[in-house]
Amino acid sequence: MCGRYVAPDEAAAERFWHIGRRSGNPLEPRYNVAPTTRVPMIVLTPDGVTERQEARWGLVPFWWKQDTPPTLTFNARSEEAHQKPMWRQSLKDRRCIMPAVGWYEWNEKEKVKGPSGRPCFQPYFHYSPESAVLGIAGLWAVWERKDAEPLVSCALTTKAAAPSVAAIHHRMPVILKREYFAAWLDPATSEHDVQGMIADSEQHFEWYAVSTRVNNARNEGPELMAKLSAATLFD
Repeated sequence: MCGRYVAPDEAAAERFWHIGRRSGNPLEPRYNVAPTTRVPMIVLTPDGVTERQEARWGLVPFWWKQDTPPTLTFNARSEEAHQKPMWRQSLKDRRCIMPAVGWYEWNEKEKVKGPSGRPCFQPYFHYSPESAVLGIAGLWAVWERKDAEPLVSCALTTKAAAPSVAAIHHRMPVILKREYFAAWLDPATSEHDVQGMIADSEQHFEWYAVSTRVNNARNEGPELMAKLSAATLFD
């Protein structure tokens, strides 16, 4: 699963996407993005404009009847999304791209001591040596709530880990190739082509150990993605 990532600033996203419209405040870099927070996403509007919007990370489908959002809906397994009611409609015609610099994953085979002294798994930052910004294949929805403003939400899709990152975790986000961005956003793209883009997503990444301070979603700052030295890691 992917439960934390690093989001780029406005300038980096603009260089990458040449966004046509924006809603919300200018993007500030975020180094510990966690589920249920507001995150940037790129969508294609009905009039064909690429727009950057903000959404709750944790998808709430349009048909949701309960008063509170569902839990654990921030990741959608790409292999099952076309079959699951939670994701099916969004995969069909409400796909988005979630801009990222990289993502964190925890190695469950490697226990270390956290800031409190308690044992925890060692976190690693994953990134592309070839691109400063990544496009995570996402899904989005609008929940028409009773007596409240509509809630725009999103989820990232995941897949089996590529060989380059499988040593850390068995799952990873679907990172789209740049040539697929327009087709992924286009609701007219067929299910066959959507699955093809997932299958042909990016495979080559690098990773390094980072501080266990990233475990706490309240912590923020560029030091969270700083590489740990070998001396620190094996101290």
